[in-house]
Amino acid sequence: MKFFRKKENKTKHNHLEIEEIFLDDFLKKRGENSEVLERKIESPLKKRIFWLFSVFGIGIFLFLIASSFNLQILSYEKYNTLSLGNKFLNLQIKAERGVIYDRNMTQLVFNTATFDLYSRLSKLPEEKEEREKVLTRVSEITNLPLLDLKEKIKENSQDLVLLSENLPRLQLILIETQIENLPGIEVKKRIERNYVPEESLSHILGYLGKISAQELENLGEGYEIENYVGKEGLEKQYEKTLAEIKGVLEIERDVNGRVISQKIKQNPSSGNSLVLTLDLDLQKKITQTLREILNGGEGTAAASLVLDPRSGEILASVSLPTFDNNLFAQGISQEELKALNEDPKKPQLNRVIGGVYPIGSTIKPLIGIAALEEEIIKEETTFFCPLELCLEHKYTKELECYSDWKFHGLTSIKRAIAESINPFFYIIGGGYEAPKSADPRLVEYFEGLGSRKIAQWLRKFNWGEKTGIDLPGEVTGRVPDPEWKENYFSDRFQAQQIWYLGDTYNLAIGQGYILVTPIQVAVAFQAIANQGKIFKPRLVKKNLFSDEEIEIEILKEIFINPESIEIVREGMRRAVVSPSGSAFFLNDSPVKVAVKTGTAQTSIKDVYHNWITLFAPYEESEILLVIVIENVKELRVVAQKAAKEIIEWYFGQN
Repeated sequence: MKFFRKKENKTKHNHLEIEEIFLDDFLKKRGENSEVLERKIESPLKKRIFWLFSVFGIGIFLFLIASSFNLQILSYEKYNTLSLGNKFLNLQIKAERGVIYDRNMTQLVFNTATFDLYSRLSKLPEEKEEREKVLTRVSEITNLPLLDLKEKIKENSQDLVLLSENLPRLQLILIETQIENLPGIEVKKRIERNYVPEESLSHILGYLGKISAQELENLGEGYEIENYVGKEGLEKQYEKTLAEIKGVLEIERDVNGRVISQKIKQNPSSGNSLVLTLDLDLQKKITQTLREILNGGEGTAAASLVLDPRSGEILASVSLPTFDNNLFAQGISQEELKALNEDPKKPQLNRVIGGVYPIGSTIKPLIGIAALEEEIIKEETTFFCPLELCLEHKYTKELECYSDWKFHGLTSIKRAIAESINPFFYIIGGGYEAPKSADPRLVEYFEGLGSRKIAQWLRKFNWGEKTGIDLPGEVTGRVPDPEWKENYFSDRFQAQQIWYLGDTYNLAIGQGYILVTPIQVAVAFQAIANQGKIFKPRLVKKNLFSDEEIEIEILKEIFINPESIEIVREGMRRAVVSPSGSAFFLNDSPVKVAVKTGTAQTSIKDVYHNWITLFAPYEESEILLVIVIENVKELRVVAQKAAKEIIEWYFGQN
């Protein structure tokens, strides 16, 4: 019993009792028996400390309650969504992009499966040694330098980093067989675009490229950072039409990331395919014809367009020099891209819609219609047209002369168009007041259209505006007038800002400040070929899987007196049938054609841009052809040679 009692006492003295604490405090206050106080093992607890501990404890308790309330009540939706995001993983199921055909169902664009190698940074091993092993193995398989792989990963701000495009078959097999031992490494299937080997289609079809951050934002839902999108041509214009609709595969996982189930939430769907208005054979023929001319040294570049004036359908569109869009599809090198960008001939420029030129005499039928419609001339109106048309300068009173390419004499509107007689258009365009020393056969005074009227009529024919063709990169060109000149030269001397009579004379024959694109010329001449209608030009005829063709759209309908159009048409026909006509070279064409030629001056002496515009057959036109050849030396008829060869081939085939 004593043993147990002693043990019990020892145990008791090793515990701190609450009443002893208060006793110690009581003795200390009374100052009694310091010996007894020193023998005490407990120290008194101050009230202030006690209350601090109490408040701290209550604060912790309240914090835990508040946090729990926030997590379970206020932020329930947020964390529930995150939880489901960890539980369910949505993967995209890719389909194929739509392809493109010509009007005869010849396929122009093809899809080929390729595989690209990516690294997902969030899944790469965090330990340096393990990450090094993964990247080293990837380097060994792909023959990519290890330092390059590290740099790509280091410099990229995205989670998904492209390491290598278009993996060779052997590398793909090696990667796939070891993919489980390569955390953070992924292989993604990509559909590579291949284009028919006809380089003249490159400006039209365009090509695909890696999506940019801006494009990712603009294109919106359905696109990811590894996607390829249209960068130029129809690929860009019809991106939303051609792009596939990706499917969605939902994968359910447990807390350890193991797959529980899989189901397809949305089936993938291939993109829509397009049928174009283009005729591939005609495209090839025009390309061959123009390339032979350029290779023969009779020009530095060329553009040509054929459209149906009854609908605005574009049958061919050629711009030379050109480039190979398959280079972009297969991954163009930096050296190749630099060579293209720095080429002084600008092969990436689509001259049909983006090249601007002085138009030369091609403008004259439009000026003739304007003069007839404004009733300043009639069919029978004639003017004496000398080799040089001279008049007094408004300020100096000295003679100022404007020459023609040869003497013509008495001239009517039909002859003026057929033989491209400059003085006739100087007079009806800018007016004329004969000086005292003038040839008496000249008209003494004539009030011409004036620059503003000319500009107004040119805009009616859609010059100075985009045609709205379904291609990116079209430019507006320029229709000048006095207001334009004043604004354009606002930072120069006042004398340069003034619009002179000479400016109107130049405008009336397509020289000076005017600039047009080949497609603007073709669109305008539709109104002459079809009695006043200007159809919106288009390259896409229909969606392959739709029975309905894209609706023909009238861009403008000019209310022109049919007699005025017929007078101009006859003048263009005389250009072919008259021995002195500017296009007599085409007199033996297989069908009747109506033509207007043009020779536009350049900044280089005796070097011109050579134009031809024609429609055929004359009575009921099926095609309208425009050709411009840049920098032709002297007054050669190279555009006419090209037109004749194309017309003979086209109507021989049909």
